[in-house]
Amino acid sequence: MDLLKKLSSAVGVSEKIGGAVLDIVCSTGLRLWNVEEEAEKLRRTEKRIRAVLTDAEQRRFVDDDSVKLWLQELRATAFDVDALLDRISTMAAVSRMAAAETSRKRKRLWLNVDLGLRQRWELDAWIAKINERLDEIDKGRRSLKLQAGDGRRTAQPMQQQPRFFEAAARRDERHVGRAEQKEKIIRALVSDSAGMDLPVISIWGTAGIGKTALARLVYSDPEVEKFFTDTTEFSHNQQKSTDFSAQRSAANGPSSRFWVWLPDRCDVRVATKTIIEAVTRQKCELLSLDILQQRLRDHLRKRRFLLVIDNLWAEGFQFWELLRPSLIAGNEGSKLLITTQHERVSTMMSNILNIQLEGLKDDECWEILKAYAFSGWNSNGHNDLELIGQRVASNCRGSPLAAKSLGTLLSNANGQREQWESILSEMQFLEDDRNTDTILASLQISYQHLPYHLKQCFALCSMYPPGLEFSKDELVRLWMADGLVKSNGRKRVEMEAGRCFDELLWRSLFETSRSLSNQKFRVPNLMLDLARRVSKYESLTLSPDDSQVAEHPELVRYATILCPNEGALAFDMIYRYGKLRLLKLSPTIKLPSNQVPSALFSKLTFLRALDLSYTVLEVLPDSVGCSIHLRYLNLRNTLIKTLPETICKLFNLQTLDLSYCYWLMDLPESMNRLVNMRHLCLHLDWDRVTAFRSMPSGIDKLQSLQTLSRFVVASRDGGKCNISELKNLKIRGEICILNLEAATDDGSKEANLSVKEYLHKMMLKWSDGTCKDERDREKSERVIEALCPHTNLKHLRIDNYPGRRLPSWVERLSSLESLEIVSCPRNGAGEKVLRQRNRFVIHGFNFSN
Repeated sequence: MDLLKKLSSAVGVSEKIGGAVLDIVCSTGLRLWNVEEEAEKLRRTEKRIRAVLTDAEQRRFVDDDSVKLWLQELRATAFDVDALLDRISTMAAVSRMAAAETSRKRKRLWLNVDLGLRQRWELDAWIAKINERLDEIDKGRRSLKLQAGDGRRTAQPMQQQPRFFEAAARRDERHVGRAEQKEKIIRALVSDSAGMDLPVISIWGTAGIGKTALARLVYSDPEVEKFFTDTTEFSHNQQKSTDFSAQRSAANGPSSRFWVWLPDRCDVRVATKTIIEAVTRQKCELLSLDILQQRLRDHLRKRRFLLVIDNLWAEGFQFWELLRPSLIAGNEGSKLLITTQHERVSTMMSNILNIQLEGLKDDECWEILKAYAFSGWNSNGHNDLELIGQRVASNCRGSPLAAKSLGTLLSNANGQREQWESILSEMQFLEDDRNTDTILASLQISYQHLPYHLKQCFALCSMYPPGLEFSKDELVRLWMADGLVKSNGRKRVEMEAGRCFDELLWRSLFETSRSLSNQKFRVPNLMLDLARRVSKYESLTLSPDDSQVAEHPELVRYATILCPNEGALAFDMIYRYGKLRLLKLSPTIKLPSNQVPSALFSKLTFLRALDLSYTVLEVLPDSVGCSIHLRYLNLRNTLIKTLPETICKLFNLQTLDLSYCYWLMDLPESMNRLVNMRHLCLHLDWDRVTAFRSMPSGIDKLQSLQTLSRFVVASRDGGKCNISELKNLKIRGEICILNLEAATDDGSKEANLSVKEYLHKMMLKWSDGTCKDERDREKSERVIEALCPHTNLKHLRIDNYPGRRLPSWVERLSSLESLEIVSCPRNGAGEKVLRQRNRFVIHGFNFSN
């Protein structure tokens, strides 16, 4: 201390001022070297905040706007504490990694990330600021006179038995009260309608009234399915089929029924592209409307088809006039069925049948509710519950969605009258609230009975635009990135998050989509309205054409930017929301110079998830390395060619989605630093030629990696990654192994594919023209024999295999459902094996000399 005083005197600072400064420096210095201790205090504070928020979710006082805002400020502070603790733990971990590095070049990669002196100063200031905010929030609590026992508590969340919601997607739908409308639509669909270019049937009504459910019921009807079976095309294909492919022939030909769901603000180009993808079951990358229209006409020509357009919003006559010419190319008998909320759309388009769907009667709502409420247990002798249930049903206001949701909730009560009465009481309480929509009030009851972590998972879905389809894996990984689901130590966090998804699906908060695949889901419009209501301050859907600013931009955590009508996106409008944790850009958004600005990552430093999928992105700036909280980066189907080396600074990155990035050439050299990476998703289209040429060495260091959909073996001319690096990876799902001509016998054995029991789909591919002599053929046979997968494998494809015999392990794959062999030499032994396994589904079986 004396030395410091002498130094202050030497530079001309008075003793009094110098002493004051030194006192501050010393007191701050003590905190600097005790950042971890301060962080531990905040960690305990965060747990108390979470407990308060969890408790508040069960109390009625949260309906008061001033208290809601106070709780949101408390929740915002919890987010800040979470970010601070995440930064400290990240810096500490990175400091340990940097200390272990021997190369100066590799050490420099971690600059500004490890826990150095400057970072400690910044963290200290951050801690002080959070403590000040907590003091202000406590004063707010006192001014609002909030006490621990305030508010009317709802019933405790009821936990459903796992066996129910694990089978949510397969649960029978209950179709009640629509028999007359169903029969009318079916008769119209299978009618002759001679002389009409394109007969159109319309179903219209309010959200949640059952339009989509009725359309699905008609779409799946056996009579409709038979009428729209393309027997001509099937007969032609059957003549060309081999003995092997004939094994999977069905009694009927391929269906010519197609289902599309169109989002809001959908123009004719997007609609045409969506329909082409439904017809071909393949991604469509065409951009020109003229070419899209011609392509759609080509696909529909000489086919009698049924096209269902679900959720049509376009009220302009021009939309229909531009779409219609592409749809009239089909054979006589083709039909179009639409569902819409708008009477004007229905009247404009329908020409043979226009059905307005009214709400269900109370007894019909009760029939649906009863089917769900008494699912899994016997209702005999529960007349008292039936009386309560009928009163609940009368409050559904004719909405089958509300009836299903409340029926599911009542089923959790397992026949306890007190809980049924409590739910009825809560409904009546909400119905008395003049600010609550009647149907939303019914749905809100289901939300209020969710456990706190499921409420947060559901609230995050508010960032989805209406009608957007998503996969289960995508949403699960977003929840993981935001820290909403954590592992209990015994199960993978993906399993825990998957159970959360299944339960929300079981409770009808999600629904399966009919577009392309049943593996896609979406949030029903009414449920989306509910999600946006419960996340009023935290979630934002923003159009660049709208100059509106959120009332409390500092509280916004999730944002979706929709497509502007004209011009490129002005990112300045996003920077005002500096605390964003999740940002999603609309696929059709226009990016300046096909890139995101460098400032995006320096301005939005709290980002945990960034979704740029399906945009025209070509370049990702170096500044991406500043986003040390980032856990989820979705670049799917972009034009990206290379990734900056700084992406390897993203220590916390769990998911990097590069699926369908056909122009991507390689990955950064230091990928092995991303030790928390769990899902590295590369191109999934096996038939598409891509620019991807090599992988960096050290992939085997990513011990948390579970998804690695493509792996390029080191080539003789300078490749980097040996096939033996697959040895210790616990990969799941599917993998495509390329460049196998470069693999060695020993390396293939070391890959140890036989122990990867969760690998269900595999492709083994040799490059074209790599087999030059008999020695290469023999080597390929040894390599493929060494790549023996686990017997759980379900789908296998072998491309350009130069060997003369199939591997012996093919006969031992007891779970194998499909085998595809492309461009392989003639092999009598292989043919014999395949004939013996008549349960195989063979695609493109092509033996050639």
